[in-house]
Amino acid sequence: MALFSERYGYTQKPIQFESISPALKNRIWNVYSCEVCTDVVGCDSHYLEEIMDCLGLSYKNVYDEKDILSNLKNLKKWYDAAKWYEVYNFIEIYLAFLSPGEQSDAKFTFNAVLQQENAGYRVLGTNIVPITGEAELQCIEIAQKTAYESVNTHIKKATELFGKRPIPDYENSIKESISAVEAMCCIITGMTGAQATLGKALKKLKESGVHIHPAMENAFSSLYGYASDENGIRHGGIDFTNAPAEDAKYMLISCSAFVNYLIEKWTIVNQ
Repeated sequence: MALFSERYGYTQKPIQFESISPALKNRIWNVYSCEVCTDVVGCDSHYLEEIMDCLGLSYKNVYDEKDILSNLKNLKKWYDAAKWYEVYNFIEIYLAFLSPGEQSDAKFTFNAVLQQENAGYRVLGTNIVPITGEAELQCIEIAQKTAYESVNTHIKKATELFGKRPIPDYENSIKESISAVEAMCCIITGMTGAQATLGKALKKLKESGVHIHPAMENAFSSLYGYASDENGIRHGGIDFTNAPAEDAKYMLISCSAFVNYLIEKWTIVNQ
């Protein structure tokens, strides 16, 4: 909810891309530090040493609360000096240690803070990615958790490459997005080997009972051509060595949506 000063134009929070305000940085730390220290149970290490190890920091072996507080102080010293993208690295490292239930709660809290402070990023899975619509984020997250590991892996890699910091890898993100659709089509059609390409698998979907509108088939055939022709991304064409962010974002969202669509259609066929 916008505060009085924001509603009436006395202050404003510009969107934070490739930067982080002191307020946002403090609030992210507060989310984490509240997990380590609470008034109810005192201090609990809560992956503190594991996080410090991933960051290349030294720490004391924990025998009591005093050691935890000493380690926490050293981590805070690093955090205060961290660059904006290192703060987001910190969130990703922390989330990776959590159980699914803990992860869900922490992700919700981090995203609430990011939204309230008008950050240009959100937590998706265990990755920080540039902001997109909430519905689009949900679409990508669903495509990361299908019953098909090959599809999940491609979408997760596409997301990681898209959100890679400080230098995103949009070219390879697009490759992985297209590969997720290709994998899903091949699962449905049963195609394998060198002939199992997206272009050919799309044409065989109807033989497996999955009927899609010709215009949609043509659209994804065109996307396959974009990624796979002689100058395309999957062939390392010169034209695509600096793929733009908007192309990678569009492909990640579109391919995630199409994967979810195909699964839904195929589920109906197999009921």
